[in-house]
Formats: sequence, C-alpha cells, structure tokens
Amino acid sequence: MEGTATDIALQPAWASGLRRNDPSTLRALYAKHFPAIKQYVLQNSGTGSDAQDVFQEAMTVLWMSVKEGRLVPADDPGGFLYRVAKNKWLDVVRSAAHKHMKVVHDDRALDQRTDAPDDIEERIVRLRGVYDKLDDKCRAVLDRFYFERKDLATIAGEMGVEEESIRTIKYRCMMKLRAFRKSISGEENEAI
Repeated sequence: MEGTATDIALQPAWASGLRRNDPSTLRALYAKHFPAIKQYVLQNSGTGSDAQDVFQEAMTVLWMSVKEGRLVPADDPGGFLYRVAKNKWLDVVRSAAHKHMKVVHDDRALDQRTDAPDDIEERIVRLRGVYDKLDDKCRAVLDRFYFERKDLATIAGEMGVEEESIRTIKYRCMMKLRAFRKSISGEENEAI
C-alpha cells in the first residue's frame, strides 16, 4: 500500500485532484482546456452545446483513466483531453445525422498539446468503437477468424457458405475496418 501512496504523492496536482473528485480541480481543467476544444468543435460544424458534450465525455475518460491507474499523468492533461474530444467529435460528425458536415482539420491548436503520450487504452476504446460499426456478418467472420482462431473452411462450414465467400467477406470487412481506423487515428502504415 505504501507504493501506491508514494505513486499518488508524485502525481501532478490535477491528477490527485481528480482522484479525490475535487470540484476546484474540475473547474480549473474546464477553464484551461475547454476553449481549445470548443474552438475545434465550432470550426467543424458544431455548437457550443456540442463542445460541452464532447468535453464532458473527454473529462470522463480522463477521470476514469486516472482513477484506474491507466494514465501516466503528465504535467498538463490538455493533449489527452484534446485528442479524446477530437475523436469523439469526429465520431459524431461521421454519424448519419451529420453526413452533411465538412470537417476542417486545423492541427495548429494541437501543436502545443502533443506532449502527452498516446494512451494504448484510449486506442483500444476507439478501435472497439469502430469494430462495433461493422455489420453483424463482418463481426461474426472476424471474431471466428481472429479471436476463435478458426480457419476459413471451418467458418464457411459453420455459416453454410463456400470458403471463397468467407475469404471475400473477410477481405471486405478488413478493408472497412482499416478505412475506419485510418480516418479516426490518422495512422496510415500501422497494421491491424
């Protein structure tokens, strides 16, 4: 237990404030980091209310990450909050209700927030979100192939189709997944 107390003592004030659910810490984070997120959302066809929603979601992710010890706190959580809020807003923009919107990529505001390392848990959450957007047939084939480690012939037999059909379905599903992932994370060369 002493190691945990020492680790907590070494955390920045904002991280220990979040751990204690300190209202003044929340107000300070809001005052410091909300304007950049609001500017991004407004530039991308959003409203002030939309900005508040995505900022609240980003704060929730930050709070949970700190509480669960999944985030190594930096001196300033601004980069983390900005990335989470940006990705959440991009999800909203890509939804069916917002298809008419045009996203403006202005990374000038992000330049000053690149000090926080990209959190692997955040990336997993984003990937799960993208995976959930695939249709049931895609998820069934990919689950059986990648998670259950079944070969294509076995999957074809279980689904009552030809092996070549499963190969085609798997290929198309992987292309959809890669297209979603590339558009969300901007990682062009990383394999899934």
